[in-house]
Amino acid sequence: MEFNRWVAAVKSSDPKIDVLEGSWDAAGDPSPSVFYGEKMPYNFARFVSPTNIKLLDEIDSAKSFDKNYRVQKFHEWQRWMYSKAYVVSTSGAYSVTAVNSKVTGWSLKPSANVWYEAGFSK
Repeated sequence: MEFNRWVAAVKSSDPKIDVLEGSWDAAGDPSPSVFYGEKMPYNFARFVSPTNIKLLDEIDSAKSFDKNYRVQKFHEWQRWMYSKAYVVSTSGAYSVTAVNSKVTGWSLKPSANVWYEAGFSK
């Protein structure tokens, strides 16, 4: 199936799509609600449960500005999601960037504009 037709079929919950494999890349704030929230476009399976909504809301609440609270809620959500096996990872990928110690001004931070700040020193 051509990609755009596949996307349209998934978005419209076409009954011909019973199992799907897709991928996405998180950017910015690492909140699982982007992928697993009730009305989020990347929640392809349309998985919704009161527990999932509650846990996602706790992860994104004002209390989560406390790092320890956010980590605790992430762990609760991860354990719960693991027990439901609603999403099963079939592959994984890592990105490795090797940078010589003589390169200066280089950063992998999402906010970095590395091209004009990067340089080389002797």
